[in-house]
Amino acid sequence: MDDGDNASSHERVMINMTKQLVRAVVPEQLRSRLWVRLGRMPAPVPPTYNSDSLVTYGKSVEWMHDPNFVAAYRQGMDSGHKIGRPKNSTHDLHIEWRVHICCWAAAHATHLDGDFVECGVNTGIMSLAVCRFIDFNATGKNFYLFDTYAGIPESHMLPSEKANGIRANEAFYEECYDVARRNFAPFPKAALVRGCVPETLTSVPIDRVCYLQLDMNVAQPEVAAAEFFWPKLVTGAIVILDDYGWLGHTEQRRAMDAFAARRGVRIATLPTGQGLMLKP
Repeated sequence: MDDGDNASSHERVMINMTKQLVRAVVPEQLRSRLWVRLGRMPAPVPPTYNSDSLVTYGKSVEWMHDPNFVAAYRQGMDSGHKIGRPKNSTHDLHIEWRVHICCWAAAHATHLDGDFVECGVNTGIMSLAVCRFIDFNATGKNFYLFDTYAGIPESHMLPSEKANGIRANEAFYEECYDVARRNFAPFPKAALVRGCVPETLTSVPIDRVCYLQLDMNVAQPEVAAAEFFWPKLVTGAIVILDDYGWLGHTEQRRAMDAFAARRGVRIATLPTGQGLMLKP
């Protein structure tokens, strides 16, 4: 059977174009390996991951089956949030790859001096998963969790962000401080700091930071938090920008690019939609 017999006409064209390119630029002795990887792969190939506007083919997702990750992810997903689900629903957002990035960064941060910070917590989807994944109580670190615990302050929205921000408040957020407080009760060194960023940033004594997650959905408080914590970040600290690569968050991306440029660093855009920045 020919490689493209089960493919659509478009897929057959793509397969033939790939073969022509390989014949033109790849030495003959290497082609057989590439035919296995490219020319003779079944069409269509099932994706290994297809969630959160991210589809991958031929990429390992073994980490999704790690029992520790499964338990950590479930703890965050069961935090009582209302994002993308009716109230009291247990619908899974399937943001595994984004949570995986946060857990990886948190595991790295356990080897550094300093504490953990998240700005934009809500009920604790990401931060609860992190705490469970790395056994946060065993680290001896503090985790400072900044949020209004009631949605995005309208006063902090730029005019270009206002329509989307107000809709997000109505659809995704509600008063959740008591829910978050119960969620983090098993982690005595997790401190919930309620109020608007940046006003609340000086309300707790934070010296050094090894892990910073920013997920405030609007540019002004996010850049203010980055400005405040940058001098406190230790060398090798990781900054995760949850909204950076999403098309609906242009203001945040531009503002954070300008912030990074002023400090001579660059932000990596991840296919998850997150941005990743390292403190030199």
